Amino acid sequence: MPTSFSFKSLLFFSVFTSFISTATNYTLTITDAKHHLAKVEIAFTGVNTKAFTVKLPVWRTGRYEILDLSANIRDFKAFDASGKSLTWHQDDKNSWRIFVNTPGTVKITYQIYANQLRNRVSHIDESHAFLDASGVFMYSPSQRDKALKVKLNVPKPWQSVSGMDSIGEHQFKADNYDQLVDSPIESGIHQFTSFKVESQTYEIVIWGKGNYDMERLKKDIEKLHYQAKALWKTFPYSRYVYMYHVGDKLRGATEHVNSTIIQTDRLGFYPDKKYRKVIGTTAHEFIHTWNVKAYRPAGISPYDYDKENYSDLFWMAEGTTSYYDNLFNARAGIYNTEQYLEYMAKDIHTFQNKPGRHVMSLAQSSFNTWLPNNANRRHNTTVSIYLKGSLVSWLLDKEIRAATNNKKSLDDLSLKLFEQYGKSKQGYTSNNVKQLLKEITNTDFSSFWKDYVEGTKAIDFDDLLGFYGLNFKAVKNDEDAKVSMGWKTKINNGITQLTQVDTDGAAFRAGLAADDEIIAIDTLQIKGNLDEIIENLKVNQSYVVHYFNQGIIKQTNIMPQQATTKKLDIVAVKKPTKAQKQHFKSWLKKDIKSAFKNDK
Repeated sequence: MPTSFSFKSLLFFSVFTSFISTATNYTLTITDAKHHLAKVEIAFTGVNTKAFTVKLPVWRTGRYEILDLSANIRDFKAFDASGKSLTWHQDDKNSWRIFVNTPGTVKITYQIYANQLRNRVSHIDESHAFLDASGVFMYSPSQRDKALKVKLNVPKPWQSVSGMDSIGEHQFKADNYDQLVDSPIESGIHQFTSFKVESQTYEIVIWGKGNYDMERLKKDIEKLHYQAKALWKTFPYSRYVYMYHVGDKLRGATEHVNSTIIQTDRLGFYPDKKYRKVIGTTAHEFIHTWNVKAYRPAGISPYDYDKENYSDLFWMAEGTTSYYDNLFNARAGIYNTEQYLEYMAKDIHTFQNKPGRHVMSLAQSSFNTWLPNNANRRHNTTVSIYLKGSLVSWLLDKEIRAATNNKKSLDDLSLKLFEQYGKSKQGYTSNNVKQLLKEITNTDFSSFWKDYVEGTKAIDFDDLLGFYGLNFKAVKNDEDAKVSMGWKTKINNGITQLTQVDTDGAAFRAGLAADDEIIAIDTLQIKGNLDEIIENLKVNQSYVVHYFNQGIIKQTNIMPQQATTKKLDIVAVKKPTKAQKQHFKSWLKKDIKSAFKNDK
């Protein structure tokens, strides 16, 4: 009825007007797109202190690295409600203290330089503006929980999309600053589509020219939806936005609370092998919606935007997600069984050839993930929370199944974490995880934790594969190296430079180190022919290496080692037992025999 409609309209207008008047108001105006510049204006309401502090985060969620984002801010100013300038002082690299004369509204303005595309922080040019609030919008710690509105002044043809609710053209609202930080904005000229899967709405936004197939993405995203439903039962969102940046040699991705930003090469969607990498990343970020955004380790719940957020469980946040991304794609039929097991074999081979697996535990690696290391040091003394984290998650999955006669799995642990911590600001600890494992399995996992999380005990991959009726099959081909020098190289200004030296390899034992420049082996000059020379060397025979170290010519003797097989295949055992068949089927959701015969 008209009267009822009018009353509801007035009520909505009243609530909306109240929201706008009390909310923190953010406005971004692009001032020089070609040179990546914009002006930010923020109006903080209800300020009733003589000193009012505003900050910009020093890092962004999803990337555990101090980025010092305030380096991109210039021309900071502060005003009262009447436009009168206020005195301010910068207390540290990311904090500005404003001296308030009259309680009420404090306005600040500053210029932002937005040219951090590959860091997925901010990027403004003539075609779009990508804005992650952590690198663009300041906040006040005292008003962090306050509702806010964001308005963009951008070119007319542009469209603006975010995980936040839209309240008008190029305008959004958020319940608080944390929601803003976890809801990047993509404004510009895009390819866009929206579709529903059950009760959930999905949007795909693609910026950049590339060989993408929107329909294929839609079909596979729908399959991922059902895999998530099978594991977690419910969804922590009603609408989810997939943002893709497509450009030259772009890579990487970041998860957010109900959206993700994925960057890939413009020709990265075809052929199929390249596409699988994109959809693997898509699955990874989607899974993070639960594992990291809905429930996360205590060290990053809640976020502290001023400094590093330490946790010994980043391996579960990233590694368990890495385990599930390919597994989701295999269960959904996006990967066939051989493709999935090829990825697993590659991960095992890569891990087994990293000396750091003997040196650092997963817990240590998680805690120290904030510390930068050069590639050679990282290879020899650390483990990846992604790679080893995924392999230990796989092992944990198997151990849960073994302890419960295959009635429970890592899926059950993931569901329990979601149920207990998904709606809580309290993060989970290692003790919480071990307690949940005991509840699920009636088994104490303290020894497992000590060996594989806090220790460096080797994973028995033969036993792990055997549980599922699988084993390794060595594959040799003519391209496999016969000897190993224990190094990696690159050509730098025509000279062969060592970039990585294995601590358990021939080069290390010969006294060679990263950055040394190899110029000759047994009087033969190295000039683009290193591989050809190496393939003629023999195992355990000594050769003279001439090299430059810090600009000084030196020589040493090197004794090549036997090369390990480059390629390993994972295949089904000839006669899997009944138990192995059951384990495989509950794991990959398909019969082991038909998986290898028909799943191609």
